[in-house]
Amino acid sequence: MDTSISTPLLARLVATCQELSHARDMDMVMAVVRRAARELTGADGATFVLLDRRSEGDYCYYADEDAIGPLWKGSRFPVRSCISGWAMLNKATAVVPDIYADPRIPVDLYEPTFVRSLVMAPIRKSDPLGAIGTYWKEGREPTEEEVRFLEALTDITAVTIELVGVYRDLERRVEERTLELLKRTEERTANIEYARRVQAAMLPAPEKMEELLPEHFVLSRPKDLVSGDFYWLAQRQDKVLFAVADCTGHGVTGALLSAMCSHQLDRAVNEFGFTDPGLVLDMTRELVWDRLSKHSGMADGMDISLCTIERSSGRVSWSGANSDLWHVTQGEVRVIKAHKQSVGRTRYRSRFPTHTLAMHPGDRLYLMTDGFADQFGGPWGKKFKSKPLRELLLRLHQRTMTEQKQLLAATFEAWKGDLEQVDDVTLVGIGL
Repeated sequence: MDTSISTPLLARLVATCQELSHARDMDMVMAVVRRAARELTGADGATFVLLDRRSEGDYCYYADEDAIGPLWKGSRFPVRSCISGWAMLNKATAVVPDIYADPRIPVDLYEPTFVRSLVMAPIRKSDPLGAIGTYWKEGREPTEEEVRFLEALTDITAVTIELVGVYRDLERRVEERTLELLKRTEERTANIEYARRVQAAMLPAPEKMEELLPEHFVLSRPKDLVSGDFYWLAQRQDKVLFAVADCTGHGVTGALLSAMCSHQLDRAVNEFGFTDPGLVLDMTRELVWDRLSKHSGMADGMDISLCTIERSSGRVSWSGANSDLWHVTQGEVRVIKAHKQSVGRTRYRSRFPTHTLAMHPGDRLYLMTDGFADQFGGPWGKKFKSKPLRELLLRLHQRTMTEQKQLLAATFEAWKGDLEQVDDVTLVGIGL
């Protein structure tokens, strides 16, 4: 590079490059360039002109300016009637020491201004986008260095405008993509919300629960809007059947499976007439197996805890598939162990046994999925586990059902804290 070039001006040009690297729109580009054009050339004014292509012809649009007096900001002139248009049409820099001595200058437009000398350089010579002009209030011959710095500035500006166009196009595409994703998300959310309403309609009505199980509570905390857990209620003659089930998965997949399993429970009782809990589970497994066998390889199903209550005698029988029953009686929690098979596709099937419970006044039955005990939380981020839950229920079982539910819910939320819920939670208490 020519050693006569001013080092401070070169530093200013580098600083301008850095400023333009952050530009994301034309307003910022013009603000940086108009200021830099004056400082690099020591001019009394600078203008930023854009080529404005219209159906009736091309125009020079004086988009911005930085000057000691007003110029033509906001004005448009036919491209062949002004010096900026000449620079664009000829793809060359116009150096004008005296505006009154140059035939390219429309003197009538310049006379009201302070301008006596100027340099006008096109932005991108190969296919001009516009022009940058600098003006002086006294007649003078612009130096070679001033012209070179202005041309360097136009080259930098051309690249920046192209990058701004790319950025704007990317921004538009991102915005379109974001809107598309938002629309899809809203559609999915609406579908899931509809599935939640369908699943809620599948659950026993609160009025029916109150009628058949006057003393009870249901603590339900789905991990997502819809759940793989469900609770189920049926009546056949003098017998009330109640179950809490945990289907494979959670969210939409779990909810779909829960709808199918709930329907098969209904069939086992209402269509086939079973009320013995073990036989109900045997029949339900056959029905679920039949449905899943149409899709080879599916090992889905449900873990379930199922009670049958004979209303006239108060006799309670129970059967479970991988889901224990907790019976609080005479000051202790009895855990009745479930059969170690799920209700679904099983390689070696064995019958589900039915257990008969000896009930006493004030006894409580608790049917649940594993979501509460498996929740991470507390001061060390560990699982809650079954033993602390049994101890908690033993302390709470003499309280009203409403109080038990409230205290259990508060305990769960306090334990979970800010951690993510890991699974669907369902815990039901029944007093007889």
